[in-house]
Amino acid sequence: MPPGRGGTAHGKVLVVGMDGLRPDRLALSAAHAPVLHGLMATGAYGTSLLPYGETDGQAPDGPSTSMAYTDSGPGWSSVLTGVWPDRHGVTGNDFVGADYTSHPDFLSRAAAARPGLRTAAAVSWPELVHRGVLGPAVGRRVHHDGESDGYATADDLVARTAVRWLTEHDPDLLFVYFGATDEAGHATGPLSPAYDHALLAQDTHLGRLLAAIDGRGPGERWTVLVTTDHGHLDTGGHGGDTHAEREVFVILAEPGAPAARTRLDSPRLIDIAPTALDRLGIPVDPAWGWAGRVLPSPAPPTSEWS
Repeated sequence: MPPGRGGTAHGKVLVVGMDGLRPDRLALSAAHAPVLHGLMATGAYGTSLLPYGETDGQAPDGPSTSMAYTDSGPGWSSVLTGVWPDRHGVTGNDFVGADYTSHPDFLSRAAAARPGLRTAAAVSWPELVHRGVLGPAVGRRVHHDGESDGYATADDLVARTAVRWLTEHDPDLLFVYFGATDEAGHATGPLSPAYDHALLAQDTHLGRLLAAIDGRGPGERWTVLVTTDHGHLDTGGHGGDTHAEREVFVILAEPGAPAARTRLDSPRLIDIAPTALDRLGIPVDPAWGWAGRVLPSPAPPTSEWS
C-alpha cells in the first residue's frame, strides 16, 4: 500500500527550482515543456522582476535596500530563506556575508515549528548544501554534483532520488533543484536548441515527480510550486540588472484547480516560503522578518489532481 493511501487528506508541498529559466522562453516552449504548461493551464502562473535598489520597508530602523542580485547564490537564498539579500546577506556565488543562522531555510523553519514533519531536499548544485543554504535541520539532504558530472547527469540523479523518496517514504515538504537550463544558458544562450533540450529534460523530470505523487493514492493534498532564481541575457549569462536577467516566474498548482489558467499577481521569490508553510498549516512567526505573502490557491483543493 503506497504511503498516504486511505489516510485523511492533509497538506504536503513540493517546491521545484529550475535554475536560470527565462519566463519568456518557458511561455513559448510548450513543445519543450508540456508538463509545466499543463500545470500553468490548470493552476496559477505569474512573473515579477527581482527588486533592484528598491525598499521593502521591513527593517526595524526603517526601509532598507532589497536589491536581489541576479546570481544563483542570492536567488536561491531568497527562495529558501524567505528574505532578500539585505537580510540573508548573500550577494554573489561566493556566499560571503551569508547569515543562515538568523535566516534558515523554510524547510528547517517548518521542521522546528512542527517536530516530526518529514523534510527532504535533493539538488544538483552542491553549493546549496555545502554553503548551508539548506541547513542540517533538513531531514534528508542529498546533492549530486552538476559542476563535475554535468547537470544533465546530476539532474537525472536528483529526479531519481526524489521519486524514490515519494514512492518508498513519506515526505511532507520536499525541495528539488535542477540546473541544466542554467548550464545551457551559459554555454549557448537561452535562445538555443540546447537550452530547449535542457528545459525538456527538466520538464520530463518534473513529470516523473508528479507521477510519483499521483501513485501515492488519495488521502493527501499536494501543492506544487515551481520557480527560478534569475534569467539570462540573449547571448547567455547573468549577474546584471536587465529585464531579461531580473524576470522570474512562479507556478502554483494544486488539486481541484479550474481548467483554465489563473494569473498570479507579481509573485516574488520571497513568497515561496510563506506559501509552502501556509499549505502545511504552519503559521509564519513575525520574528522571522519575512516580507513575502502567501499566494492564493487557484481553486478550493480536493483530494485528486484534475
